[in-house]
Amino acid sequence: LSDSKGNILEDETAIQVLAASKVLANEIAEKQAVAEVTEKEIDAAREGYIPVAFKASVLFFCVADMANIDPMYQYSLPFYVNLFVMNIEKSEPNEDMAKRIDI
Repeated sequence: LSDSKGNILEDETAIQVLAASKVLANEIAEKQAVAEVTEKEIDAAREGYIPVAFKASVLFFCVADMANIDPMYQYSLPFYVNLFVMNIEKSEPNEDMAKRIDI
């Protein structure tokens, strides 16, 4: 556009560039709308796990701090992590989130 001389409406190259830009802008707008829907779905799924995440974090930090009470508990954290992973692997798949996380 900056290179066009004279009447811009008579410049075929400028018109083609503007048409291509319009098509590209429409494609971007469509993809942005899909991304917004996907973002809302992800947010809704994430919010479903907040209660279990809260409980797991409380338990994790309690176990982590136990080593400060007595050195005997210093191996409790790897045990907790192993137990946590094992329970995730053993949990039954279920479409219902409440049953899957079983709070």
